[in-house]
Amino acid sequence: MKMQAQNLQSQHTNTSAKSMQNRRSFLKTLGQSALLLPLTSLSSVFAQAPISIPKRLVIFSHPNGTIPSAWFPSFDQNQQLQFATIHQALIPYQNHVVFTNGIDLKSAERGPGEPHQKGMGCVLTGNHLQEGNFVGGDGSLAGWGNGISIDQAVAQSMQMQTRIPSIELGVRVRGNEVRHRLSYQGAGQPLSPTENPLDVYLRLFSNSPAQLPQNEAQRQALKRRSILDLVWQDFGSLRSKVSHDDRLKLEQHAQMLRDLELRLSMAPNFNDCSLPPAPMNLDINDGNLMEIQTHLQIDMIKTAFACDQTRVASLQMSSGANNISFPQLSSNYDDHVLSHSGASSTTEQNEWIRRQQWYSAQFAYLIDSLMSVPQADGSTLLDHTLILWVSDLSVGNIHSHENMPFILAGGLGGRLQGNRYLQFNRAYHNELLLAIAQAFDLNLSSFGDPDYCRAPLSGIFS
Repeated sequence: MKMQAQNLQSQHTNTSAKSMQNRRSFLKTLGQSALLLPLTSLSSVFAQAPISIPKRLVIFSHPNGTIPSAWFPSFDQNQQLQFATIHQALIPYQNHVVFTNGIDLKSAERGPGEPHQKGMGCVLTGNHLQEGNFVGGDGSLAGWGNGISIDQAVAQSMQMQTRIPSIELGVRVRGNEVRHRLSYQGAGQPLSPTENPLDVYLRLFSNSPAQLPQNEAQRQALKRRSILDLVWQDFGSLRSKVSHDDRLKLEQHAQMLRDLELRLSMAPNFNDCSLPPAPMNLDINDGNLMEIQTHLQIDMIKTAFACDQTRVASLQMSSGANNISFPQLSSNYDDHVLSHSGASSTTEQNEWIRRQQWYSAQFAYLIDSLMSVPQADGSTLLDHTLILWVSDLSVGNIHSHENMPFILAGGLGGRLQGNRYLQFNRAYHNELLLAIAQAFDLNLSSFGDPDYCRAPLSGIFS
């Protein structure tokens, strides 16, 4: 942008140069101030408008699959859903939860990499991995994921509706290669999860106008508005004085400013946004703080949604490498090693089940947190949110991608009904991703590798 401004400056009059300087000053000012929008209550503004509650998406992930006998539910003799050992913490939220069975991560079969690499790079993208030099657990080489992830596809469809397109959060991720990334803006474009809740808070709310006196917030808004007006005047005078190529560049800048103007004018859709105090600055490598860290990250998702700062979030629990212990559970084995234990290793299997029960309890905390936030129509945040729980494998000790342990929760504005166990016959997980995309009103007929996406998976959304 700066180079383009300099090119224009060298070709035109002092008037044009002054206009470009105004534009650079504007962008500098905007870069400092446009990061934050008012978070104060706007209920009076919308009092006469029909209530429209936006949809939200949360991705929750844990590594290395599961133990199927302890994960998948069953039906009793009266056809009532019975939760398995791992998910006892979800029983109070049964009416909001949907279990699935029979969905295969088929698109991970193609391309380079070992199962953990493929699972992490494929589970949200539906695409095989690129070639690369990341070394997997068995020595295999692979690169990044090769397509956009479902969370980012949804975020991009909403990009002009919130100030922040999405937030990617992590807990003890510990690495920077394909086994440590879930979200992709596009092929070879991974997004790094933020692990310190304080950093998330500062991104969301530092210097927020909600923390300013109302008259000061209004002055800032008017200042931004007046700067925009001046820039539009500059563009109008410049447009007739530049070459065709430079006019195209100038119009690109104008479109960018229209987008920024829309962001500046956007109003959060909520009744009241009460900011929590800033979280503590945690040692993110201290395993004893894992639950505190997880709860704070979930609190950040809840507050970001309540304040309508974003509508898409992910929470990545560790990674496909996952050589962590769980000292807060007095469980000190390497988690990856535990996931490789077979059915005959009773002690190791029971210890790994305890850890998976802990993940389930965190999922329950996420559900409960979103349920606690009322919306203007008497519903809750959860009623308008879809939560998707994924993993990179189905069964850790055989590194399988068949019958993946996918769970959905929430309401998605009435489109997702809970208290169900949906059993499919070798469905492709790309078809689940496509069903989600269409439930968020994306006009797509395929998602990820089209060879593994025959149609949206039916029976999930109404």
